[in-house]
Amino acid sequence: MNIKIPPYIASNTYTTPKISSVSFILDLKNSVHYVLLGECSILWNFIINSLDYDEILNFAVKNNLRGILDEFLGELKAKNFIIADFIPASYNKYYLKYAISEKSENIITFLKYKKKLLCDSLKCLDELRLSLNYTCNLNCKHCCNPKNMYDEMTFNQAKEIIDEAVTLGVNSVSISGGECTINKDFLKIAKYVRSKYLELDILTNAQKLFDDKSLLENIINLYPSSVQVSLYSINPSVHDYLTGVKGSLDKSLYVIKKLRESNTDVNICCVQFSYNRGSYLDVKKFADSLGCGFITDCKFIYNPNNNNLNAKLSESDIEEYYLNTIDVNNPRSKDDIFCSGGMDRFEIMPNLDINPCPYFYYTLGNYKNISLTEVKNTTVKELHNKFKRENLKDCYKYDYCQYCLFCPRFSGSLEKDGFLKKSEILCEDAKAYQKAYLRKNRV
Repeated sequence: MNIKIPPYIASNTYTTPKISSVSFILDLKNSVHYVLLGECSILWNFIINSLDYDEILNFAVKNNLRGILDEFLGELKAKNFIIADFIPASYNKYYLKYAISEKSENIITFLKYKKKLLCDSLKCLDELRLSLNYTCNLNCKHCCNPKNMYDEMTFNQAKEIIDEAVTLGVNSVSISGGECTINKDFLKIAKYVRSKYLELDILTNAQKLFDDKSLLENIINLYPSSVQVSLYSINPSVHDYLTGVKGSLDKSLYVIKKLRESNTDVNICCVQFSYNRGSYLDVKKFADSLGCGFITDCKFIYNPNNNNLNAKLSESDIEEYYLNTIDVNNPRSKDDIFCSGGMDRFEIMPNLDINPCPYFYYTLGNYKNISLTEVKNTTVKELHNKFKRENLKDCYKYDYCQYCLFCPRFSGSLEKDGFLKKSEILCEDAKAYQKAYLRKNRV
């Protein structure tokens, strides 16, 4: 007798020293979070990995869990966590804890924070990004991706990476590019992520989802945690000029609306460049009108091969942007230049290079030659021990340095001797941030 798990369930189970097991479960259809503790977590984890009632029954008997099995399965069925005609949907005791709606934003943030702390304490790999290809169906003027690189991740490669990431405790997988939807194995890879009960995030320009309505429907039916779409303006002459493709805005808007009609979470990202300065204000209004998440930034990534320097904002433009967006109580200084990149997340490039995160272009190895486990246990530790704040050359000489992001993605390359180069882009950004911060706080 087989049990099925609905396609909208995402789940992660962790073994902990204090609590033998804890499972975080997300009902992606209804945006409700649940937590299972102890023996119920152990039982749930076996259920989703077996899906055979006889095996589940034997497991429960061997582990002294037979007494709770029937009611536990009844609650799971009543809450639509499992599909099984032979199990009655009845229970008297509640095993699923902390049923929390996404509408309770503060509680959700707290729960995600607790989950992150747990992942950190267990040294789990929390996030994985798969960049499936470098190629794209747009021709953006600000593009920082390399040109004339045609590496493309295959399904078998992605499957092997995902399988290992699962053993390291991964919680969510993001799929990006280039433009990931033009990878021939995109949908197959996305389906495999969800078959592992992992949260799926998709970063796309939405063009192919407009052209291929069946692909759009398939994505909706996968219940992704979010689909991130870039909008540079709601004015087509601006957006389409920046993307280099006429009609690209209309396609993106159509897809965003269709996703929201299906109750799919959408994050709209509006990065500011010289071509669309100030457009984030109108884009945010549009995002709010549809109940979309909104992401904005003004960071510029220079790529000399693509000659994209004209897209960069001036220092005064950056200051004006921060004046309207920054947290007035946040100087932005950190104790270390690095976050947890490589410790709790990786990005795998189309050629299988392993980077610490999507914002740190530093190759830790290539998956053809080294596993994620090896990188996590050796190379990453060496990286974080080596690149410390005090190793930055020509820094900490000015008052604006405390406002610096210290992010390697925006600082250019790493020098051969192991030090980060001083970055004009980061220095300019820090100066603009400081000016906006001081103006906003009337200092």
